[in-house]
Amino acid sequence: MTKSNVLSFAFPVNLQHFAEATLQDLLQARAAKIERQSAILEAAKADNNRDLTNEEDQEFDAIEVEIVDLDNKITSKEKQTQRENTVAARSASIQNQTVTPYRPSAVFGGNPTQPEPKNDNGFTSLGEFINAVRFGDTKGRLAEVPVGQGEGGGYKVPDAFRGQILPSQVLNQWSMGTGGEGGFAVPVEFRPDVLMISPEAAIVRSRATVIPAGEEAPDTKITMPALDQGTKGVFGGVEVSWIGEGQEKPDTDGALKEVALQPHEVAATTVVTDKLLRNWTAADSFISSLLTKAMMAAEDIAFLTGNGTNKPTGVVGAAGTLTVNRATANTVTYDDIVLLLAYLLPDSASSSIWVANQSIMPDLVKLRDPAGNYIFIQGNATKGIPATLLGIPIRFTGKTPAKGQKGDLVLVDLSYYLIKDGSGPYIAASEHVYFKQNKTVIKAFWNVDGKPWVIAPLTLEDKVTKVSPYVALDIPKV
Repeated sequence: MTKSNVLSFAFPVNLQHFAEATLQDLLQARAAKIERQSAILEAAKADNNRDLTNEEDQEFDAIEVEIVDLDNKITSKEKQTQRENTVAARSASIQNQTVTPYRPSAVFGGNPTQPEPKNDNGFTSLGEFINAVRFGDTKGRLAEVPVGQGEGGGYKVPDAFRGQILPSQVLNQWSMGTGGEGGFAVPVEFRPDVLMISPEAAIVRSRATVIPAGEEAPDTKITMPALDQGTKGVFGGVEVSWIGEGQEKPDTDGALKEVALQPHEVAATTVVTDKLLRNWTAADSFISSLLTKAMMAAEDIAFLTGNGTNKPTGVVGAAGTLTVNRATANTVTYDDIVLLLAYLLPDSASSSIWVANQSIMPDLVKLRDPAGNYIFIQGNATKGIPATLLGIPIRFTGKTPAKGQKGDLVLVDLSYYLIKDGSGPYIAASEHVYFKQNKTVIKAFWNVDGKPWVIAPLTLEDKVTKVSPYVALDIPKV
């Protein structure tokens, strides 16, 4: 290789340019210099694996000095960017502050207090955050957002926007003190009510016992105790005896089994035009409606009917679910409904819900008493469909098996259903799949598992009657 050939690859170092450069410019310049060093070494290796010429050796060493200088500039720029973001966030907080000072939430009731602000990583909305993930962020804010360490990667959605991806309103939260990071988290501050999915739109999550991800190792498997009832009655493994004076106290054989929950990754993808994505205000509305509803529907389907293979175990096919054989194939009768209620755990009567497939609605509307009177709509077609059945709330859905199949009607107390949240949600964007069409694939992914807490039907104190917090209508008995 001649001297002219070597120098033709060299490029001047403009220190003034680097002084004014953004963090992204510095990172790109450093990458280019590393590529040039690699090219010098590869050229020598290709030429019978010779040593570097004097010109190549000098150029390589000169580039090394420039890389070290760039490393220092990058470190300084990152620190400067972090300071600017911190000051900007504080300034925004001061500008948006109301006359009511921040107070911690009241303990054990009391007057309502101002909610604690959630981190937005400097983004004004979910749409702007996704725009930065796709097209880059000249302000350097993504450098402060955790990146997913799992297979999916991606940026963790800031806390302020998390509620626009997955609703944070859950019941019966348990704190496990565990957690983790991965991807860019959606901030929680920005939750316009008109765009948020209502917790009631999700049948299971809003009623289940939810174990939050926590702060350390959020995707680690956890185990919860489940009673192994045996023959000892509904209280599971506990036998109560009346003891006469001086008599020996009986032994008890209470036993505990475990329910293990291991969050599984689940992803939702959609394709949007680059034009829409650049208009991040419009993209924010789109993603908060269509994508979020699809994610919630996927959770509900898994919590209700999942088979437990790399996904949650649903209540319809769970070992702890009691099934009632319907009287007539492909039909739901009043007798079927009464039997379902009879097998429900008594303590669950006030906290249960009917989950009915939309296809059985005609059967319910046409329910009659022995005298032939319509009893569900009370014979009045001017009224809407009742919100209860036998005094228990009813939800019609398409997320359960269709009419005539096992689980087309389920009576369930979902407080006995465990949900373990894992890390996420995360956002990733790719322009490669539809590059020629100027479209981007947006992927939102998170980790979650769910299982019924009761692992087998329970026997009441009469030692005969079987009950469960989950009762499903099955096909006729053969």
